[in-house]
Amino acid sequence: MRVRFENQIGEPSIVHRHGLDVSADNDGHPKDAVADGASYQYDFQVTNRPGTYWYHPHPHERTGPQVYAGLAGLFLVTDDEDDSRGLPTGEYDLPLVIQDRLIDGAGRLVYAPNRMLGFLGDRIFVNGKETPTFAVSEGTYRLRLLNGSNSRIYKLAWSDDSPMLAIGSDGGWSSARWRPGGSGHRRR
Repeated sequence: MRVRFENQIGEPSIVHRHGLDVSADNDGHPKDAVADGASYQYDFQVTNRPGTYWYHPHPHERTGPQVYAGLAGLFLVTDDEDDSRGLPTGEYDLPLVIQDRLIDGAGRLVYAPNRMLGFLGDRIFVNGKETPTFAVSEGTYRLRLLNGSNSRIYKLAWSDDSPMLAIGSDGGWSSARWRPGGSGHRRR
């Protein structure tokens, strides 16, 4: 993978990836922050097993505000065997980044963390949109969830209390947990 990072946000930044096996010069350490107007080229081979990983800025003492401003996202690793696993794909594979936000009367983001407690917003956004809706069809969905909030812990559930089946977490999926049509797997 080769990515040229051009910093144009007005302050130093760097991109850090969670869970990917990369060399130190591709890891996005705060000491390597790129100055505003400068660039850096990441160059590495993805050798990780399939899974949902994420990336975010990692400059010293500015990670929280930059993530809050939207500089974070998912990094999906797949392989040639994904179809054979029987996992939902295409429109049935939904990446969802959940973040809380505080918006002032002028519609601007407010970021005011408490050093000991973190920060809790008063609105929940998914993929950058407040109270989004998704058109869904009958069937099983794979939700790739990222809690991109600063301090908030979410308890997710279906409105009808149908079971959810966790098939992975940080570092990839667990084949022992997923059986198409098996326990906890329902078609709707």
